[in-house]
Amino acid sequence: MKLTVKQARLLAGLTQKDVSEKLKVHVQTYMKWEKNPECMSIGTAKQFSKIVGRNFEDIFFDKESNLIRHETA
Repeated sequence: MKLTVKQARLLAGLTQKDVSEKLKVHVQTYMKWEKNPECMSIGTAKQFSKIVGRNFEDIFFDKESNLIRHETA
């Protein structure tokens, strides 16, 4: 089952402020990403997935389903 960014954060028991501090961004920036996850870079998205303890592939980062989730060589 895919989770939204918000669902992943909530299941990890974290607040928006907790995540923003761990990502080293302003809480307003994180809040924008939570509403528009397609704006999050792939690197940040991978870091977020580690913070919430979920596999990167299990989090839905793009409303349009076109975020490339494969590592480039």
